[in-house]
Amino acid sequence: MSFFLGIDGGGTKTRSMVGNEDSQLGTGSARSSKVQRVGEAYARDSLSAAIDQACLQAGISPREIARTCAGVTGAGRPEIQAIMKELISSVAGGKIEIVTDVEIAFEDAFGGDPGVLAIAGTGAIALGRNSSGVTARAGGLGFPISDEGSGYWIGVEAVRLALHARDRGESPVLLDALMAGLGANDFDDFIVRANATPSPDYATLFPIVLSTAHAGDGLAREVLDRAGSELATMAAVVVRRLFGGGSCSVVTHGGVLSSSEIVRSRLERELKSQVPNAVLCERAIDPARGALERARRAFPAACAQ
Repeated sequence: MSFFLGIDGGGTKTRSMVGNEDSQLGTGSARSSKVQRVGEAYARDSLSAAIDQACLQAGISPREIARTCAGVTGAGRPEIQAIMKELISSVAGGKIEIVTDVEIAFEDAFGGDPGVLAIAGTGAIALGRNSSGVTARAGGLGFPISDEGSGYWIGVEAVRLALHARDRGESPVLLDALMAGLGANDFDDFIVRANATPSPDYATLFPIVLSTAHAGDGLAREVLDRAGSELATMAAVVVRRLFGGGSCSVVTHGGVLSSSEIVRSRLERELKSQVPNAVLCERAIDPARGALERARRAFPAACAQ
């Protein structure tokens, strides 16, 4: 019997899943293993903890793993692939494939079927594949220039709209909430913090925008509504490139979409307006499960250790 390992190496959490050819045998979780953020030593400890926990549940040694697929942020860069492969090989046996976190989410959403996946978390991206195996993507190029509709974009857009409201002579509730979120003592301190180098992590302001919108603030609701529109446009670009005017399934994933009914509703309305034959499908996505399923398949020769 062969054993396989799937890893979802997220920026905040690492999840692992061990299985054989047809069954899930164990799961594990640990802190972030995003090496760009936490460094190699921290990432190795997180990977080791998550893998060991899953293997303990499965009743096997990590060295018994035949193949591992890990989806990580930044895996499009060869140096990140090399580092992550080395870190995992120090813990688990067998062949290792490093792919992006988007790819393992898409695997769980569609398997080998065609479709489009729209993801909105800290960042945002749409990825699709048609029945001919042709793929296309939109977004996902980084916060300063891309990722509209993401948690980071929502934070920046909220600050921008709140400042515009202040310029009009208003006293926006949203601005007060954002100032508190950045720990500013007053407005001048807020501007200094907002323009700091390096920039604040604007994605941390998303929960503040969300709670302010839930309290009925119109400006916060406008930000979330705009996010849904941006995400729909991103998904529609991929739908048109791959499917033209034909029908296709669109699945959504990520904390922004799962947390905000305003974002989801606007995305659904706008998507139907832009690509009427697209069908928004409700599916629970587990990227670690997608990585496990991908690990069960034969890897390209380049993935051999």
